[in-house]
Amino acid sequence: MSEEEVFFARKASGLVRELTPWDAAVWAFGVAAVSGITFYSVRLPWRFPGADPVLSFFIVSALLFPIAFTLSMLMSTMPRSGGLYVAVSRILGPEVGFLTLWTMVIGWGLLIGLWGIVSGKLFGSLFVMAGIPGGEWLQTPFPGAFTWGLIFVLIFWFTSFLGIKYAKWVTRILTYIPLAALLITSAYFLILGPQNALTAFSKAWNIDVSKLIDTAISLGYKNPSFSWAATIASFVIPLWAWTGFEAITYAGGEVKSPKSSMLYGFNGGYLLVWFMYTLIPFSLYYAFGNIIGPYNFLYHYPEIHPGENPLSSFMKPTEPSVPFFAYAAFGGGVLGTLMALLILLVYLKGIPPVFVSTSRMLFALAFDRALPPKLSEVDSRGSPRIAVTIVAIWGIIGLILAALSVDAILGILDYTMLGFFWFMGIAAMLLPFKKKEIYETSPIRWSIGGVPLITILGLLSTVIGFFVAAFSIMEFDYSMASVMAIFYGIGFALYAWQQYRNSKEGIDTSKIYSVLPPA
Repeated sequence: MSEEEVFFARKASGLVRELTPWDAAVWAFGVAAVSGITFYSVRLPWRFPGADPVLSFFIVSALLFPIAFTLSMLMSTMPRSGGLYVAVSRILGPEVGFLTLWTMVIGWGLLIGLWGIVSGKLFGSLFVMAGIPGGEWLQTPFPGAFTWGLIFVLIFWFTSFLGIKYAKWVTRILTYIPLAALLITSAYFLILGPQNALTAFSKAWNIDVSKLIDTAISLGYKNPSFSWAATIASFVIPLWAWTGFEAITYAGGEVKSPKSSMLYGFNGGYLLVWFMYTLIPFSLYYAFGNIIGPYNFLYHYPEIHPGENPLSSFMKPTEPSVPFFAYAAFGGGVLGTLMALLILLVYLKGIPPVFVSTSRMLFALAFDRALPPKLSEVDSRGSPRIAVTIVAIWGIIGLILAALSVDAILGILDYTMLGFFWFMGIAAMLLPFKKKEIYETSPIRWSIGGVPLITILGLLSTVIGFFVAAFSIMEFDYSMASVMAIFYGIGFALYAWQQYRNSKEGIDTSKIYSVLPPA
């Protein structure tokens, strides 16, 4: 069957192939390594006393690698915008494909809002460190961090209209700088050591850190012993840290040399992030392990005892994070402020790929007529402007949810951004048998004992993916379940309406899903 006989939104996507194998590696680090490692990793002892942060991040990184490799094999075979949706919808059916990608759209849109809130809090802490007015205001969810986040979303909404070429270069530049800063800071943590780190902390804040620790102990802080149960429970944080690692796959229609980009660039980027996710917590807790727990306890003390703020008798309460401890490690002042600022650029590097990826998800659904085809329209730069605008609105909704609770939203984000990889695993497992003609075009058709490697990896991805989905949904409470129910209701109402329109126009959608969409 020729593509001309199939009723896609258009005969060609209109997207521009601009991304290289190097961008595939950059985007893996660009989207994944943001708040999970620079913010939540430092909150981990507060939320999960007794957990080992290094083990938690290492185990989850190892757990997700088979999924990453399976996805790279699929995408090198089917390099189209929409990522795993293309494979899932063609192999398991359009409704399963829509469920999978709509769930991703929910999570990726909300992610923008979370980054807006967290970056507002952390830039507020930087202002406090540097003595710049307004830092404490920025650290408040409403209106400080929310206002920052709203400006954040609107700026990147506007710049996303500039197209994929802009996104490529901005992401590259904003990735190199914080990556270098994180490597330098981690190395310095290791050189500094525990005793010198405490001395540097005292110097940076002009306090006696031993008295701060004693105060925490006198108020009830106890240094917990290691717990496997707490470590496993803490997986929700590194799982969140890994969300978005597959960003480049959703822009598959804009990638040059798909085999090199997906198999080498994408997997190379994953291994780089895995290395960073081991190095950063190891070096941070090696140097500042004696202070992170007590400081977290005092910082969050007012949440348990409203009206009491013992930390304020030592210093201005400042959100604990990797940039916060980088500032302390370098003794504060100009150098400490500079290193903290450079690390905080991680919150800027991920936004262009997130806008691109999420808008391309909507684009893919619209191109297949699962959503109104209007969403797949692109301008002369190859940017789907209507889809980009919807992503910005979604991001503002994420701002509101994240401002209410930066911890509670993690369950939703882990579920929506990682919870449906098991469908991708099933699709990969069945690809050689249900879509043999597509599998024959794959650059990797290795077998083990006569069984296709992609089938074996697909099965493993299915098992791991279901574990991640089940683990993530355990974080849900009634309010989170209600929010998800509303989002799903909106999505499937739109899907049903579009199917009605397709039927009225005499479009046989089964033909759409019998072939790959045009490049």
